[in-house]
Amino acid sequence: MIWWLKSRNAALTVPATLLTALLGIALGRTVLPMPSLSGSSEFLLSGLVAVVPAVLWLNGAGRTDPDTEATGLRPVHRWDTALAALLAATALVVTGTAHVLAAAADDDALALAVGRNITFYLAAAVLLGACVGPRIAGPFVTGIPLVVGVVGQRGRFPEPWAVILHDGLSGRALATTLALMAIACLVGVGVGVGVGVGVRVGGGR
Repeated sequence: MIWWLKSRNAALTVPATLLTALLGIALGRTVLPMPSLSGSSEFLLSGLVAVVPAVLWLNGAGRTDPDTEATGLRPVHRWDTALAALLAATALVVTGTAHVLAAAADDDALALAVGRNITFYLAAAVLLGACVGPRIAGPFVTGIPLVVGVVGQRGRFPEPWAVILHDGLSGRALATTLALMAIACLVGVGVGVGVGVGVRVGGGR
């Protein structure tokens, strides 16, 4: 477990997620001008900053070859998935607490949007990492806010699927994000189990 924590930079990733959540709240109302298919659009900095924990998670998961790590005694894929879920839970708790403390002045629930977006990016990182590998998934996850910012607006309003553009009070965006994280966890655990079984079967031949 100690070698895994070191290889995944858990000592950096967990505090970085906490700091990202706080930074997203502090600077999140800064508007980034961005071209859009429906004309110029405004993209909040919080939607971009929130991708940092997912990138750090992918960087840690992509340091070694996943196939060589998958054994019956060391279920690293499952540990990686658990770490992503822990980071998401940390962000949601911190931003949820911040929202409660600043509820009177936070009309658009920016804090909730930051926590939701961090969770969304982490879910995307787990899914893409399972499909194409953590190293290849990094650029794709980093590009999500840029692509969504360009094509995710319908006039003044975000498209229903553009989760990171919705305000923090959007129940649909939160439900979609939590569902995506649940699916990501199932996929991440399933990949770990599948690879582990494959390694044991291959080793027994």
